[in-house]
Amino acid sequence: MKKFNSYITTKGLFGMGMNDPSIIKNEPMFFNSDLDFAYSKGGMITKSFIDNLPNDWRHGEVVFDSRVHMLMPGWYPCIPGYHHDDIPRSTDSGQPNYNNPEYHSEHILGLINGQICPTKFAIGECEVSFPVNDDVIYKVWHDEIKDHIKNGKLTEIDAPSNLLIYFDCDTFHSGDKAVGNEWRWFGRVSRNTDRVKSITNEIRNQVQVYLEFPTQGW
Repeated sequence: MKKFNSYITTKGLFGMGMNDPSIIKNEPMFFNSDLDFAYSKGGMITKSFIDNLPNDWRHGEVVFDSRVHMLMPGWYPCIPGYHHDDIPRSTDSGQPNYNNPEYHSEHILGLINGQICPTKFAIGECEVSFPVNDDVIYKVWHDEIKDHIKNGKLTEIDAPSNLLIYFDCDTFHSGDKAVGNEWRWFGRVSRNTDRVKSITNEIRNQVQVYLEFPTQGW
């Protein structure tokens, strides 16, 4: 069994009044970027996100990622399922290394129009079992986290829009499916990660969505 303290803290507001579709859909998207590059190439939302980060994050070694989605009901902006962000994949199987991780990452996340498709967090202390055989670790843990939520061991909460939310590599969270037609912005900055050693300052040109029922049509 493995114990986790899954928690979040808030770090302030950002992007107030920027939920208009004309603002969100024209916001540049970034992958594996430093803050200087993102700030120089970004729009109103990116600049507000960076301006409102805690001082030690704005001036430390971090990596920034962001995505813009036009969502419809039932679409996912990411692969769903409870998981942790940025656990080293340094095992022979390619699964996350929880026994001897080389680093312990920290993150700050923010959403604009997040209510259309909020990131869900499972809050509290819990134990989960290590998979046997070749089972995918997060496939096993997702079901166990949902059981912990159902029996009251963990509390499931939605990330509010316009709020900077701190979490770390022990915080269970999951994407969810959209409940309406909206534009949504997602941003995340990370530190204490090997990713800061290979910044590529990429501007994303497209992002994908995932469908629970891919034959349902448009």
